[in-house]
Amino acid sequence: MMIDAISTTPLQSHHWSAILTATPAAYQWTEADFLARLKQVVDLAGLTPVNQAAFTFQPHGISAVLLLAESHVALHFWPERSKITVDIHICDFHQDNKPKAEKLAHLLALEFSEAPAEWHALSLAESPDRT
Repeated sequence: MMIDAISTTPLQSHHWSAILTATPAAYQWTEADFLARLKQVVDLAGLTPVNQAAFTFQPHGISAVLLLAESHVALHFWPERSKITVDIHICDFHQDNKPKAEKLAHLLALEFSEAPAEWHALSLAESPDRT
């Protein structure tokens, strides 16, 4: 049964988060612009977008999310604070995706910020013999 096969596969996932100082250009971007830039860096990192969502808050702010075959990447633009928060979660179901997640974090910082990024990372690696 497929569920049994999946449940015995060790879980490995990688989570990165950061609060970036927004690039000045971000103040002119729309939901579509954030999604387009997000898709571009996801493609460059070698990850697979499968769906997307974005929302513009009033009086200001934008959230954009890409669902990935490997999990998700989300960002939230806080123009009143000049910040963009980023959340990346990548799973290793069929292959080691950690290098792709690291590349994605680097590319997102370059695309959305002019200041160096300080990423916080958490990885979970479950042993194959869990019981």
